[in-house]
Amino acid sequence: MKIIRSLESIQNEFQTGSSLTLGNFDGIHVGHQTLLLRTVEKAKELGLPSVVVTYYPNPSVVLGKKPNFKYLSSEREKEELIRGFGIDYLVVLDFTLELSKMSAENFLEKIMIQTLNAKHIVIGYNHFFGAERRGDFNLLNTNKPKYGYAVELKEAVLKKESKISSSLIRGFLEKGEMEEAKILLGRNYHITGIVFEGAKRGRTIGFPTANIKVPEDKLLPAIGVYACFAKFGGKDHKGMVNIGHNPTFDGLGLHVEVNVFDFDGDLYGKEVELEIVHKIRDEKKFSGLNELKEQLTKDKEESVRILNFN
Repeated sequence: MKIIRSLESIQNEFQTGSSLTLGNFDGIHVGHQTLLLRTVEKAKELGLPSVVVTYYPNPSVVLGKKPNFKYLSSEREKEELIRGFGIDYLVVLDFTLELSKMSAENFLEKIMIQTLNAKHIVIGYNHFFGAERRGDFNLLNTNKPKYGYAVELKEAVLKKESKISSSLIRGFLEKGEMEEAKILLGRNYHITGIVFEGAKRGRTIGFPTANIKVPEDKLLPAIGVYACFAKFGGKDHKGMVNIGHNPTFDGLGLHVEVNVFDFDGDLYGKEVELEIVHKIRDEKKFSGLNELKEQLTKDKEESVRILNFN
């Protein structure tokens, strides 16, 4: 998959046309996946490259609607997930105030037609483009005769009678309901970060932890202890992760600390990907190290039991 971050860099990639979809695609949930799969399917059918058009930063951040917006997937995570669906080109538009003022008609003509030469467009029921969010299926459908493309609308995908959406997934994550989020994402929720040196208290009680520096704009699940898989060095390891404030100690700041089972190496400076499976318990303050160690032993046993079935 080729990633294009500047429309000016496009040369002859789309001379014959393209099969195209567009959207924010935060999280690449099951609903998004239907758009990607259909775009690839039509691309193969028509003998054209498949194209995904997305935006960064999220429009709600640039427009000031959600200045503290947290992403379900980082840009790199999103790229890798999209790549996994066999997309040929990912076009990442730099979302600016200037772009937000471009009319839907100009967006269609200049970007989708003149630059990307769309011959088939797949759009989700709740995606809008152009100033005042006027670009939608109806606008695309109206302009079909003018530009000679085909367009199809993808309706909402339902799970348990609810429309799958990024906001619904956020709600589950903020309550620590990882299994519910997994149903909508089609996979366990992932967090990726770099290991940095911490206070090393866990070593003194037999539960050494790796402190993970997670990007500030990445959404973390609710505070608590979770069973997880930790991936590094090309291998998956069972573990448990605490997302919280360490109330037994200083209680300051938000920490992401993972105890990797059956591993005793050095992870400082390395990237670790956490696949968070199930919330074991809420965070709590303990009377001392002995009580904490006793609880962590129980947490590990519960984590192993859960992870053995995942």
